[in-house]
Amino acid sequence: MKKETTDNSVTTDELFDNMDDVFSIISEDLNQTSSFDKSSQILLDKNKNPISTIEYLPDDDYEQLKITTTSAVEKSVLTRDRVSYALLDKSVINKGEQSLSVGKIGKAHEPVLTKIVVSLDPDELEKMSNNMEFTYFDKSVFDAICSLLMVGNKAMSLSMIARAMLGKKSPYHPGSELLEEIDKSINKLERIKISIDMSEEIARFNQLKNEDVSKAVLKSRFFECRRLDTVIKGNAVDVIMFTQEPILLKYAKKRAQLSSINNSLLDTPTKKTKNLITIQSYLLQRINMLKLNKKLPQCIMFKSIYSLFDDDVVNMSDRAIKDLYVRARKAVLSILEFWKKEGFIKNYSLTTKGRSYYKIDIEC
Repeated sequence: MKKETTDNSVTTDELFDNMDDVFSIISEDLNQTSSFDKSSQILLDKNKNPISTIEYLPDDDYEQLKITTTSAVEKSVLTRDRVSYALLDKSVINKGEQSLSVGKIGKAHEPVLTKIVVSLDPDELEKMSNNMEFTYFDKSVFDAICSLLMVGNKAMSLSMIARAMLGKKSPYHPGSELLEEIDKSINKLERIKISIDMSEEIARFNQLKNEDVSKAVLKSRFFECRRLDTVIKGNAVDVIMFTQEPILLKYAKKRAQLSSINNSLLDTPTKKTKNLITIQSYLLQRINMLKLNKKLPQCIMFKSIYSLFDDDVVNMSDRAIKDLYVRARKAVLSILEFWKKEGFIKNYSLTTKGRSYYKIDIEC
C-alpha cells in the first residue's frame, strides 16, 4: 500500500515525449521579457541540463537554450498558504486590497496580517470567454505546473501539464478537449496581476525576520511565461517557457508552506473531464487542509461540492442539475475509495439528512 508523503523532495527517473531540441531562444529574446527578474531566472545550465533550483545565470551562460530532457513528476507539489486559499474565494479578484490573517503570535494571539491585491484588467476581460475567477480546476493546473518546475522543467507542453494533473506517465496522450481547457486556464492566469505585501510577516515572524528588510512586497502576474509554437516529428506543439518563478510558489516557499503527495494519487478511476478534475482538486485541497489542521471539522459538505458548479447550473433544468449532482457524488465516492486503498486517507463515511446526502466524514 502506498503511503502519503509530506516532504518536499522529488525524484526524476524518466523522460517525457522525446522533446529533444524543442526550441532555442537567444538571450536578446529573453531580455525582452516583461517583468523579467534576473534574481529568479528559470533556465538550463551550459550543458543543457535542468538546474535544480531557481537561480541567476550570468549573461554569457545563456547561449542558445534548448530542451534536451524533460523530467517526470513523481510527487505533486501543493501550495497550502493563506494567499492560495484566499484566491479560491470568489470575492478577491478586482475587489481591492484584502487583509488576510496568516497566523497569530504572542500570548494575546495577535493576528499577523498580509495584504493582497488581485486584479484582472477590464480590457483583458474582453479577450476571455471562460470563468474569470481562480477555480479549483485552475488550482489543479497551477499545482501541476509548480510540480514540473520543482523537478527542473523550465519549459513544458500542455500534454506534460495534463499528465502531471492526472498522475499519468508518458506515453499517455490527453484528449484535445482537456488540453484546450488547460490552455484557457493558463491564458487567464497570465492576465491576473497579484501583489502580496508580506511586510508584517517579515517584521513579526522569527523565521522571516531580517534587519535589513522593513518592507517586502511581491508583485507579478500570476504566471510570467512565453509561448513558442514548434513542430516535433510533424506534430505542432505549444511550448510554454516560464521566465520567472510563479509568485504564489515563491510566496509559499518563503513561508515553508508546501506539501507534496505521490503523483500516482491523482490517477483516480474517474473520467478526466474538467468537472471531475475540479471535484478531485477540491477534495485534494480540503483533505490536505484537514490533515494540517485537526481543529477543523473533519468533514466535507456535499453542498460545498455542488457549489463548485453554481455558474454552470444557472440555465440547466432541474433534471439536468440532478443528473450532474448524481455524477458528482459517484465521482467523489470513487476518488475517496481509491485514496483509502492507497493510504492517503484512513477511512470515510457518509451522513444523510432525510433522502439527501449531507456530508462526508473524513478520517485522515
